[in-house]
Amino acid sequence: MHQTGTKEMMMMKNDMMIGHREALTLLVTLMSGQVFLSMPRNMALLGDTAGWLIVLLSGIFSLIGYYFLASLLKEYPGLDILQISQSLCGKYLGTLFSIIFFLFFLSISSLMLRQFAESFIISILPNTPISIVCFFFLFLLVYGAIQGIETLTRVAWFFGPYLLLAFIVTIGFSMPYADLQLLLPILGKGPLTLLKHSVFHISLFSNVILLGVIAPKIREQDKVSRIGLYSLILAIVINTLVTATVLITFNYTSTSKLVFPIFQLTRLITLGEFIQRTEAIFVFLWFFTAAILMGGMFYGTVISFSHSFGITNYRPLVFAMAILIFTISLFPSSMTETVDLDAFIVSKYYPLVTFGIPLLLWIVSRLKKKGINTNG
Repeated sequence: MHQTGTKEMMMMKNDMMIGHREALTLLVTLMSGQVFLSMPRNMALLGDTAGWLIVLLSGIFSLIGYYFLASLLKEYPGLDILQISQSLCGKYLGTLFSIIFFLFFLSISSLMLRQFAESFIISILPNTPISIVCFFFLFLLVYGAIQGIETLTRVAWFFGPYLLLAFIVTIGFSMPYADLQLLLPILGKGPLTLLKHSVFHISLFSNVILLGVIAPKIREQDKVSRIGLYSLILAIVINTLVTATVLITFNYTSTSKLVFPIFQLTRLITLGEFIQRTEAIFVFLWFFTAAILMGGMFYGTVISFSHSFGITNYRPLVFAMAILIFTISLFPSSMTETVDLDAFIVSKYYPLVTFGIPLLLWIVSRLKKKGINTNG
């Protein structure tokens, strides 16, 4: 009886763990879902013809920043970034870092909710009140959070191949309308401007920090650092290719005026007289991408809050957090203000959280090890 019960408990524990493929797909979706919003437009505004290079260079800089997170997760297997911060810096400073992570996830969740809700209203639901669309998304977020991150990763794994296929089809069918000359001059506004915007916008890949939250739940602990690395590389490729495709199809002047450039790309997909107006299919995938992206950020919100105040069961917090996110999402007066707030104001501070705190913790870890070796 005892052995049977132990085996059942072990099986239940294994069922609650995440496979490395599911975690990889979730992270790629979190860092690529922004292409459905105004990210390509923002890059065109910043870099003109070199908007795609800003994405590429930002990705390269984020790989450098990711090294410190990966090192910490490898050095402290079985712990998440919140637990590592408390272990290295003590209860009070560790709690402060947890609160900062909470504010980071909260701001992303709120701004993403508003942007995705507005995007669906503008594209396909022009007469629907924004509160109704937000409520529908919040219902999915609450349900997903209660079910746990394991369910969310399985959904991401299921839809991942279809999302990748959608990107490939969109880029492929856009090629007849593309003109590589539209990427000239290759450095856009100049190398210094390009470098400055690339450094300031490594926030494009800040969502990789969720790996630091879900790391203990990944079944293959020896693959945690590789999951983050591969997901970053895939996200960099997807974001760069989509941004470049938009620029060579519409030119940077037109792209800077499009609210959702990739939605306009899908309208170009035709195959003879039989396959047209395929954007309806892409809206379906767009919806699930939004749900997965916001679901991951919402999970990070409730987990970081529960860590901050020592709450062992995060599920009772889910409804309160959903109401808080909904309330904050309605603060901006318009879609334009929301996009500007997210892309050009709040996001400037994201790298300080996602790459700066792991760097600081990595330095503390090195100093502590050096002190132990010296005393030894």
